[in-house]
Amino acid sequence: MGNPISKNLKKGTIGELFVQLRLLEFGVQSAPPIKDSGNDLIAIRGETTKFIQVKTEHRLRNLPVVYHLVAIVDLKYDKNGIYLDKSAIWIVKKGEQLREKRRLDQKLVNEIWN
Repeated sequence: MGNPISKNLKKGTIGELFVQLRLLEFGVQSAPPIKDSGNDLIAIRGETTKFIQVKTEHRLRNLPVVYHLVAIVDLKYDKNGIYLDKSAIWIVKKGEQLREKRRLDQKLVNEIWN
C-alpha cells in the first residue's frame, strides 16, 4: 500500500482537478508544474499564460509571490459523494479582495485570456 492521503490533500487535489476540468470546458489548457514552485496550475489559451493558485477554502492566505489568479473552489459534497454540478469556482485576480470574486464562466475566461 502506498502512503496514506490525508483528507485535506484529497480535498485540495479534487479542487485542482475540478478547476482544470472547468478551464478545459472553456477552452483553456492547464496543468500543474513539474516542480511545486508555489503555483498549483499553469493555464494557457492562445499566447496568454496565467499562474493559478487553487484554494478549497474561502480564504486568501499562504499565496505565492508570483501568481495571477486565485481559484476558490466551493465543493458541494456529503457522505454519498461530490456534486460537481452543484459546486462552483470563484476567481480572484491578484490585488483584488475576496469580496471581488467572480464565478468562473466563459465570459470571465474570455476577459482574462483575451
